Amino acid sequence: MSATDHFARERGDTDAPPPRHMRRLTVVVDEPADSEPDAAIAEQTAAESSEVPERAGVVVRGPLLAVAGLCGGAGASTLAYLVAAHAARERHGPVLVADTGGPSGGLSCYAGVAAPRSLSDAAEYVASGLPTGQLVATTDDGLRVLAAEPQFTLECARDGVQVLLDHARERYALTVIDCGTLAREADQLALAKASHVAWVLPATDSGVRRARRVLDAASSYLLGRELIVARHDERAPKTAVRELRRLAEHRPATLILLPSLPDLAGGHLDRALELAQVSLQAIAGVLAR
Repeated sequence: MSATDHFARERGDTDAPPPRHMRRLTVVVDEPADSEPDAAIAEQTAAESSEVPERAGVVVRGPLLAVAGLCGGAGASTLAYLVAAHAARERHGPVLVADTGGPSGGLSCYAGVAAPRSLSDAAEYVASGLPTGQLVATTDDGLRVLAAEPQFTLECARDGVQVLLDHARERYALTVIDCGTLAREADQLALAKASHVAWVLPATDSGVRRARRVLDAASSYLLGRELIVARHDERAPKTAVRELRRLAEHRPATLILLPSLPDLAGGHLDRALELAQVSLQAIAGVLAR
């Protein structure tokens, strides 16, 4: 089956593959140990990603970014939506953001739109050989959303999830999956299928301790394509940047510092994108690898 069998082409779509040349940005975290995470400096390297020669009959696959929280309340849904919204506004091609279905319904809340079915629901249709119909909703910015209202599901059709994720990579310039805290089977399947992973934690001493335990238990298999995103939380004492750096170096992963952001559910997307611009550009640089 082709990718468009399940992800139907919407009006205004383009067939542009992921851009070949993307300026990479490196986050410099050489601040004093007591500096705040939102004081991170971004340095443009002007390096271009290597070209992949086009070959007849070869399908160009866009990146699949799995965003996973290393503890509850880490901000996985917030980061997933920001990365996708930022990419959609860059207009390098259609972008999909999805979750696997869960009790929070965070993505659909942030987007202000909801799809008829979650990824897990759609996977059941695929596994049963039934037509999925229109899968995604679209925001005013053109971001495709595969996220439904809050649900309480644990199991999923594994083959169906894998098929949909494969098709999404063929169909979209970027696919971002909110994996929550990897509590459900579909979240872990998305992690295993990902081309890139962003691990999210609050930039606190407690966040670092909890994150270290999860990372020690998780396989490291995407060398150069994993990120550790530390989110500044104004409500809690910040941890020293050196502790975050140690956490990233041990993985190893690229460390990204995310500033304190307004609640996306309150309609503050533009402000959040402005505040997180440096961090989001750095993430885009890693996705270009």
